[in-house]
Amino acid sequence: AALLGLAACASPAPGPGAAAVSTQASGTPAAKAPSATPQIRAGTPAGGAAELRTRNAMFKLATFDELPGWPQDDLRAGWGAFRNSCEVLQKREEWRDICIASRGVTATQPAIRAFFESRFTLLRILNADASREGEVTGYFEPLLEGRLQRSTEFNVPVMGVPRDLVTIDWAKVPKAQRRSVLRVKAEGGMLVLAAPGEAATYALDLRRFDLDDRDRRLRLRLVNDASAAHAEPYYSRAELDARGLPEGIDAPVIAWVKDPLALYAMQVQGSGRVRLPGGDILRLQYAEQNGHPFKPLRLLPHTLERVVTRGTGPAAEEPESFSIEGDDAAAPAAQAAAQSHEEEHNEPVVTRGGGVPPAPAATAAAAPKRTAAGVASADSDRMVDQLLQGSRRNPAAPSPAAKKPGAAAPAIASSNAAVQRIDNRLVSDPSYVFFKTVEARPDTEGPQGALGVPLTAGRSVAVDPRITPLGYPMFLSAPAPAGSTITMQRLVFAQDTGGAIRGALRADYFWGFGNAAGQKARQTRHRGQMWVLLPAAEAKRLAASRIVTRGVAGGAPADAAGTCLVDDGEFCSEPD
Repeated sequence: AALLGLAACASPAPGPGAAAVSTQASGTPAAKAPSATPQIRAGTPAGGAAELRTRNAMFKLATFDELPGWPQDDLRAGWGAFRNSCEVLQKREEWRDICIASRGVTATQPAIRAFFESRFTLLRILNADASREGEVTGYFEPLLEGRLQRSTEFNVPVMGVPRDLVTIDWAKVPKAQRRSVLRVKAEGGMLVLAAPGEAATYALDLRRFDLDDRDRRLRLRLVNDASAAHAEPYYSRAELDARGLPEGIDAPVIAWVKDPLALYAMQVQGSGRVRLPGGDILRLQYAEQNGHPFKPLRLLPHTLERVVTRGTGPAAEEPESFSIEGDDAAAPAAQAAAQSHEEEHNEPVVTRGGGVPPAPAATAAAAPKRTAAGVASADSDRMVDQLLQGSRRNPAAPSPAAKKPGAAAPAIASSNAAVQRIDNRLVSDPSYVFFKTVEARPDTEGPQGALGVPLTAGRSVAVDPRITPLGYPMFLSAPAPAGSTITMQRLVFAQDTGGAIRGALRADYFWGFGNAAGQKARQTRHRGQMWVLLPAAEAKRLAASRIVTRGVAGGAPADAAGTCLVDDGEFCSEPD
């Protein structure tokens, strides 16, 4: 009762007709009530704040008055993103009335603010240890130069989903069998449990896999050899490289690009655009992954030159190019250019979900890398530098580093050797992303996120759906990137996920398309605070259906709590 009273104070009840029922998608059977549920820990009888705990996070009731920057945020800028979320969420009972009501809201600041404050309950997201801050990074949609036909220069394939890749949802396997050898059969691109004695089956040893509740699909390939028919983990990046792409696997080639690091960056971002001869743009987005853990390299982009022609405004968007930070024998010229940029602007440049950047002092003091022979490998360095800069400069033209006083002009070398060097570094990340083309859409419209709606620059974020349900509004408070006028105290919408986006207080902020967005994304690495907005009826249902404990030190045990804040049956559901 105390909790429901607090919820009512935090957010007024919705209008008539708001139902308090389960959140399954329309037309699908209701999910079975989970045996392990989030735990609500009430405060003191005097009315202390209530807590809700899951295995991965804590949530505390809050009020909109507590949000830093809530009155100043221009909610009109995010209204389109909210309406996009409603395209999916309106299929759920607890969202239907909210989404219908939103159609009649006047797009003014007071009306939109009143709408959110009257129909949603605000929960502050905390780490499992009750700490209040987490990591905020950024991502964007890059541009690559490409061709539809292979050539000597454009010889790096952008791969579609392999035809021999199959998946299985391990959560559909009875719990007692999850550490055993199963008999499975193929049904299209999926594997399902086979009946005893059924023909044309495969052995699947689940003991070989880490069953991760963040992504419950296992990616596999079927093998018929002399021993027995069995299912194996799909090829890692190193195995794909060893087999030789594209000939080594049965998969479509969508396009050909010339910069393997730019392709890798597009795999990290999850989407991108490829510019073809004549200016046509091919839009690509994530289709599937090979099932191996994401262990990203840290990439440093070159400082992009901007050419302004009198009377015409900025030049057309140029393709991205990158170099690998810390390569023992590659691209010191490229590293020097990136390091110079970082020192000049006092900003680390990193990729989505990468490791924590080193302190600027350590970066500035780093000595040039040398080979085992103790001398710099200049020819190899220039070869990689030439490859990475070839998409926007004459290969014979000196690089920015070479233009510095006392620097020698780079020699022209074979790009194939440089590609091989880069490939040898990339295989240290076992993950590999496959793409699909998407139909033409307005240039200003972002790629489609995991929710299935277009992302909105500055208002869409990628999250861990175990903590923040996909589609839901959330409030983010974090410092703005250096030189940016965009305040990161704003209402955003959880419309995407990512392989490195894991944990309670973890958000990846979508900056949009192109080089300017890319620079902001690479500057975004902050500690931030986050809140999630639940439909008021859903918050009351969760409160009524969860176990309330009083005076339990540290809250309920982890194995008694559920995995999801909201079990939506699609992006997060209880496996047992």
